[in-house]
Amino acid sequence: MSPSKRRLRFRNSSTTNQSSEVIFPVSTVQSIVDDILSKRHDLSAEQVFALIEEKKNEGRGLLSDEGAARLVAEELLIQMRGTDLGRMQVKDLVSGLNDVTISGRVLLAWPPREFQRRDGTPGRVVRVIMVDRTGRVPCALWDRHADTASKKGILQGKIIRIGHAYTRQGLAGDVEVHAGDRSSIEIDPQDMPISDFPEFSDLFIPLGKIATEANQVNTVGIVQMDPRIYSFTKEDRLGSVLRTIIADESGTIPVVAWNERAEELREIKRGEILQIVNARTKLDTNSRPELHVETRSQVAILESAPEYLKMPVAKTYKIGNLTAQTGSADLAVVVLAKNEPREVKRSTGDTVKVASLLIADESGIASLSLWDDKAELVNQLAEGDSISVKGISIRDRLGELRLSLGKSGELQKSTSEVASPSLSKLNALETAKGLLIVEGVVSDEPLMRQVATERGETVNVASFTLRDDVASVKLTLWRELATGATKLRPGNRIRVTGVRVRSGLGGQLELSSIPLTKIDAADKAVSERPAWEDIRQVIALESGLTTWIKGLVLEIVDRPTLTAKCETCNDPLSVSEGNLTCDHCKSIKAGKITLYGKLRMDDGTGVTDVILAEQDPRQFAPTDTLEFRERMLKEKRASIELEREFLSNLVGKELEVHGTAEKGERDKLVFKAKRIVTLAKL
Repeated sequence: MSPSKRRLRFRNSSTTNQSSEVIFPVSTVQSIVDDILSKRHDLSAEQVFALIEEKKNEGRGLLSDEGAARLVAEELLIQMRGTDLGRMQVKDLVSGLNDVTISGRVLLAWPPREFQRRDGTPGRVVRVIMVDRTGRVPCALWDRHADTASKKGILQGKIIRIGHAYTRQGLAGDVEVHAGDRSSIEIDPQDMPISDFPEFSDLFIPLGKIATEANQVNTVGIVQMDPRIYSFTKEDRLGSVLRTIIADESGTIPVVAWNERAEELREIKRGEILQIVNARTKLDTNSRPELHVETRSQVAILESAPEYLKMPVAKTYKIGNLTAQTGSADLAVVVLAKNEPREVKRSTGDTVKVASLLIADESGIASLSLWDDKAELVNQLAEGDSISVKGISIRDRLGELRLSLGKSGELQKSTSEVASPSLSKLNALETAKGLLIVEGVVSDEPLMRQVATERGETVNVASFTLRDDVASVKLTLWRELATGATKLRPGNRIRVTGVRVRSGLGGQLELSSIPLTKIDAADKAVSERPAWEDIRQVIALESGLTTWIKGLVLEIVDRPTLTAKCETCNDPLSVSEGNLTCDHCKSIKAGKITLYGKLRMDDGTGVTDVILAEQDPRQFAPTDTLEFRERMLKEKRASIELEREFLSNLVGKELEVHGTAEKGERDKLVFKAKRIVTLAKL
């Protein structure tokens, strides 16, 4: 028999014909049994061990051997030699013990609190949470012990030994250790081996490993966004809640602080180090964990990064890789469409500005909402601009990701080229993800109708069939887009940017527009550069022929014009009350700035005038479209004439132009350009 075990046989009261064998560790349990036997000569060792086993059964697996032995001793009115029996572990504590010695590292300490007892005498208490390698336990240090603890300064992280303490059941049902008149406490005792306790750093968990539903969470991270704080009223009491996001090397997590903790963090700034102790996680509406910081929690803003904080590494995500679980991300994207800032009212009653962008990279398309001061940035952006966005938040709504950028985020123009995603085929909608770009031919007349929304609005809706080379699908356009669809005719080829896939009434997949959806006329796909056999000589042009021509620019024929057109229906805009407005859509627009002009080109076989219509002015000369918008508003006209010098850098250059030959004045052929490739100057 091993010397570390004591094996005894005794009769179990429920099994008269069967003996049971119980094994107890010698050490502490044996010491308690010996102490009982020395005072209760009417009991045998077998009877004491039977009582211990019975007590353990009553505890249904929640009592350790030592805890059960101590409860038996208490019930037999045996005065235990608390300190002499050695230090207990947290896992062995049970409620109702009267002489306990326990040691541990202080995880959490609250400030001293003064109170008045029922007899009128003053009292003081310091509450701490102590941990060892088996668990954690709340402790209350009363009166002179509270004074002793307070004089030691910051208790967090220190070792504390409490002798001759007693245990009680706390309000939450857990065991508490109390240091009263008979007790003693020591802070960082010299004879205590620190290897018996976890290091303070071991008590903190990386953000990426926090469980979805966990209590008593300790962690630390870098604040990723300035906080948003709101007030609320509940049961006639005023409260506050603060939201921010923290990150480390392993991931990010939203932090939700309530009431006192919210006020403590009100002035926290992005980039500061936030340490959180004793928080809990809760799933948000996207089943993503949030860290809730409440009254029982403690927060601290650290001046320097502790060794247990692994700093977050900057990472630029692709739209196609984002999920609702990503939380926060940085993106490098291109602007496909935008709308004007507008005012909305939050649930709190506050009015804020918001604008939206349709953004894309080669992996996908998404809608991005710009809030507060970021909303005004939309006026500095044009379709086709590359931008860098940092600190966006991500949420899932009805299966579609919604991206938002607020005060703490960053948005800057970028010189890097960002590719857009490729076209989606209409036979691949079942596996499509997010918003799409599709292209096809209108198969039937758009059917216009009016429907009532959940908000009680009556809006226009238009539906028609779109067909590409592999399949066809119903496309539904809403509001202003529906009005613009009345111009579509069967046979028109269009490109639709930013549509979502949804299930129709019969369960079949359909396409539906969003507020930022764009519809453009589309020619059959044209290669970026023509093959030599695709280039037609000017002398061989015929009216109605769509082809490539190539030649030298001789001169700029007319003064070029910049015109603002509606980004939704493509009608010319007008200026009204300091805004660009669309008479067709009956709303304020940002305006798509397009260039109109005429240049003369010679290919060696003949000379023709090339008409530039609805061209992007930025492909011909450095252009600040925002500056021209401001000029239009100032001059109160949505079309302004430029000097010929604006296009003078084209003179002497060789161009490849894709377009259609048409009859102009006096039946003279002109070439209406749709795509222009500028070659080197000769």
